[in-house]
Amino acid sequence: MALTKLTTNLNNIQALHDRPNSSDGLTADELKERFDKAGNDIKSYINNTLTEELDATIGDSYTKTEVDTLLNNYYNKSQIDSTVSNLQPKITSGTGAPTGGSNGDIYIRYSS
Repeated sequence: MALTKLTTNLNNIQALHDRPNSSDGLTADELKERFDKAGNDIKSYINNTLTEELDATIGDSYTKTEVDTLLNNYYNKSQIDSTVSNLQPKITSGTGAPTGGSNGDIYIRYSS
């Protein structure tokens, strides 16, 4: 599902004249409202559009307990540590040909 994009023009101050109170006929309170408008438009989009769409999508897919379980399993430190240790190549040495080993292991052959 594609999320709704924020398309509201947020250039509220840039569109004003250099002297907005006299040129645009704004009162002091109206000018203050213009400075707050972009932030309020973004807040409204996040609270009334974006989070509603996300809640509808995620809410239908997973319960809070399922999400918590997924996160706990994903960030299980002991599981990550064992996976990382299995990925590290092993370094062995000897005078004969290597036996066994995994792709990425390093074998150093030396003469006696």
